[in-house]
Amino acid sequence: MDSVLNPLKVIIMAILKHNSLFSKLLFFFFSIIFISCKEKVDCNNDGQISNTFSFPRESNYLPQKGNLYFFEKNSENKDFFKVVDLRHANIIDGKLNIFFNDIPDHLNVKYNYKIVLDDSLVFEIMNMQMKVDTMGRTMGGWAITCRLMSFEVNGKKYNANEGTLDFPFNSAKKIK
Repeated sequence: MDSVLNPLKVIIMAILKHNSLFSKLLFFFFSIIFISCKEKVDCNNDGQISNTFSFPRESNYLPQKGNLYFFEKNSENKDFFKVVDLRHANIIDGKLNIFFNDIPDHLNVKYNYKIVLDDSLVFEIMNMQMKVDTMGRTMGGWAITCRLMSFEVNGKKYNANEGTLDFPFNSAKKIK
């Protein structure tokens, strides 16, 4: 046991003797660790999109029923793997807001979505493009995240506004 403690004592004594060298080495060590531990961002897996649907009010239309369908990205929207029902819709501050039951906290770029309202209006949301972006400075450097850049609704491309799914209500496909 003494043979193990003797080298440890020697090291501790050397550190205490050369305090300024120790603090420089400690600073260098933690700087290297901090710089090398940057977070990797994968927008295909980490990209999160707001789960709210809000449209500029174009009429007094309020949907009475509806569904949000989830599809695998490359499935051509044939077989959905999840569906959630419309909880309610309201008009506040000149916007039609649509809310669904049991929806995830965020929508994900890995999937395509289809909104069907009153069995007559369809919004097929697909081809969402994300990009790594900086949100601002933090104490540890830049805050890096994924931002929605563009998406398609019923075949028409839209640029994302502040990373949200903003598109006109009249872009709906009518099926009745």
